[in-house]
Amino acid sequence: MTKDQQKDDRMEQAVAKKKKRSFWRMMIMTVVLFAGAVTIMQTFDQAGNDGRIEAGDEAPNFKLVTLDGSTLYERDNYEGKGMLLNFWGTFCEPCKKEMPVVQENYATLQDMGVDFWAVNVGETPLRVDNFINDLGVGLDYPILMDTQSEVEGAYGIYNLPVTFVIDGEGNVIEKYEGELTKEKLMELAEKSL
Repeated sequence: MTKDQQKDDRMEQAVAKKKKRSFWRMMIMTVVLFAGAVTIMQTFDQAGNDGRIEAGDEAPNFKLVTLDGSTLYERDNYEGKGMLLNFWGTFCEPCKKEMPVVQENYATLQDMGVDFWAVNVGETPLRVDNFINDLGVGLDYPILMDTQSEVEGAYGIYNLPVTFVIDGEGNVIEKYEGELTKEKLMELAEKSL
């Protein structure tokens, strides 16, 4: 093999390697561009629907246990009755203020045929139990534990407290963000019927 042949041979090998590198670079760029396009499309899709449940939506089903872990509540099992579904946290001052108001009116809600469920979002049972004991008010309504914030996510909760008014067919009639007063509680209960 002459020097010119060796040089040509090396040149052909270099060109072949370059073509191979170019092919893989093109493949990687295609995958990156495709992933970017998918991400952009998802962002635009979510901009129109941020996952928040609003009036007119069907209330998502969920299963949660009570604070003491003894009872499982499933929202779908309570269709046929009006429901106020309240999301709260121990760190929320308006939540703390509304709990005694709800307790004072819980029997009236039951007489009306309206369930009231209070869903704690993302906290431990110990923390919630200590909070309720510190309230100094015995609570008769169910305190449900969403320790992994799954139900909070399903309902698109961003502010606390928030109460969903759900009719007997499982549809959200109203979403109320803010502290419940006696008047507001009774107004929402009427709407659930």
